[in-house]
Amino acid sequence: MVIDKTTGRGCAWSIASKTVTKRLIAENIMDKLIFIKTRPSRFDLLRVVNYREDTYVMLQREHELSGEPLWTPSFIDTEIWGQAVSRFQSFEKLDRNVEKHLLPQMDEYLQNIPDTELASMTRDLLIEHGVIHSPIAQRAGDTYYFNENEVYTLDKASQLFPYEKRIKYSLFKVEYETCFNMRVWRKAVSKFQIGMTLNECINIFLKTELEQGAPQELSPVDRLVQYIAPPIFERVPENSNEATFDHIRMNVGLPSYQFSWKALQDEVKKYQREICQRVLQRLECDRHFKRYGVPINFLKVSDIILRRDFSIEFIFELKE
Repeated sequence: MVIDKTTGRGCAWSIASKTVTKRLIAENIMDKLIFIKTRPSRFDLLRVVNYREDTYVMLQREHELSGEPLWTPSFIDTEIWGQAVSRFQSFEKLDRNVEKHLLPQMDEYLQNIPDTELASMTRDLLIEHGVIHSPIAQRAGDTYYFNENEVYTLDKASQLFPYEKRIKYSLFKVEYETCFNMRVWRKAVSKFQIGMTLNECINIFLKTELEQGAPQELSPVDRLVQYIAPPIFERVPENSNEATFDHIRMNVGLPSYQFSWKALQDEVKKYQREICQRVLQRLECDRHFKRYGVPINFLKVSDIILRRDFSIEFIFELKE
């Protein structure tokens, strides 16, 4: 099943990855062995761990197996789970892996989610990102927002929210989430009416679809870069200062079936500079990186590794 995030319903189905992830955690997936890939001289093990206040799928390399059984959830078909987890990307958040690799195989589950539950999951995500008492729209000097009672309200002459000419930088938005399409949200916002509740507005969002134009031809770099995982900040053992880092690792997902391995190597080599630029742009926008207060031009690439799991690992360090 292809989840179409150019529709509000498709976005809500993607948001369901958050619910599935919570159920996996509730069934004690943390630190359990979920997948083993046999390599010529080692075994690559996948586990789910806590890292920097979030939940990630992480890679562990071993030369011998301990006999630990694979963990499986009770509410997902074993075959579906096995196929999905074999595609999970290491150093990526669990909910992103669920959204990208597991949900598309859970057709029956998604089709059977009632609209009330889809609306509830979408509401939870919006509230988590601060939709209450944030400017939702600004027109003709007026601002519209959801008040503390979750009612769509007019701020006449923008008394509460100063009117901004560059409104796209001040209006509410869901950031750093691949499960939500802000273009669909903005189109739905144009239909919101004063006095509507947040749930009523979400129901409009669920029915909203973007007009499908002629498909745009992808650039070579767009065909290569499937996703860019969040950065992982590392310190050497001698560095005890948690306000600093020594290395940053970032993974770029590549297409698994579009190229032969040799052709993929050639394409990556050809467009390595452009891929690196995209990785740096993603890093510069990351909220964890911003907390360090380090200008992006203070970093240099110390290593670029093309891995057999069809990903590129970029390693950055501070310039001397």
